[in-house]
Amino acid sequence: MSSLAPIRWLSQAPQHTRGLRALQICIGLVLTFRVATEIPFASYLWGPQGVSDASVTGPLGAAVGGVFDALFATALGPYLVLLAVALAGFALIWGVSTRAACLIALAAFSALEFRMSALGDGGDNVIRIVLAYLVLTVPAGREARAGSLAAWFHNVGVVAIVAQVCVLYATSGLMKTYGEMWHQGTAMYYISQVEWISLPALRDAFKIPIVTTIATYVPMLFMVTFPIAIFSRLKVWYVAIGLSLHLGIAVMMGLLTFSTAMIGLELFLLNDTEYARLDGVLRAARVQLAQRWAAVRRSAPRPLATADRVVVSHPVAEAGHAR
Repeated sequence: MSSLAPIRWLSQAPQHTRGLRALQICIGLVLTFRVATEIPFASYLWGPQGVSDASVTGPLGAAVGGVFDALFATALGPYLVLLAVALAGFALIWGVSTRAACLIALAAFSALEFRMSALGDGGDNVIRIVLAYLVLTVPAGREARAGSLAAWFHNVGVVAIVAQVCVLYATSGLMKTYGEMWHQGTAMYYISQVEWISLPALRDAFKIPIVTTIATYVPMLFMVTFPIAIFSRLKVWYVAIGLSLHLGIAVMMGLLTFSTAMIGLELFLLNDTEYARLDGVLRAARVQLAQRWAAVRRSAPRPLATADRVVVSHPVAEAGHAR
């Protein structure tokens, strides 16, 4: 491979455009869900008489942080910040002014987390990082020609997001390899028995040794090998496994926002060519299914029409008519 190949790739037309929309929609869903569930407690969490009075000027700077500190010092301020997050979330979902939406969401969402850091989870961290990278990408509904500065920045943002996902999985996987329970294949059993982060209906399933062993080793091996497999022919399969993994986390552990953000990142990893290939597979499957259904309907016995029915004479009836 030529040493100039990466530079040529960055100079191409914007990449991962379909995956980018999927990621924007997933992040928008997370933002709007967070606002819908947290706005009833806005004053208690972020207001002037709330549980936290932390300043955000440190992480956000005196200019931006000072604005948010002034808002949090008023009774109406927390609701205005949440409104900004909600509007940015809706804009990302519908693909309207996505670059401005990312900037607003990045500032407002970060201010909320820095003001009340105990409320966040791992999904919040990755969303903040990804929002910063999304600012570089071409806004939804716009185009950028190959070789243009806009296309170059877009592709830089794509590379940064892919690298972030690889770092996230590699770090999580390597940290698991240091855990004794993960070595023993029992980690998922202990996680499944914690009441506030597990689904009661699934607890008995993780008491089965083979289920617990597979559920422990598969995620660890998946995460450790992910940064390599994602650049191989196994990429689509690894994305499918990742989607299944995070759907399972959402169902079993109830981590809806984290799982939704990670599902968006998984969908982002597929490039436009791979999405076009999947479209072809789905179209072929739909055609084949329609043909089979039509064949089943043709082979099914039809009820006789009135004109086609055979009238069978009855001896007793005929005798009665003869009299």
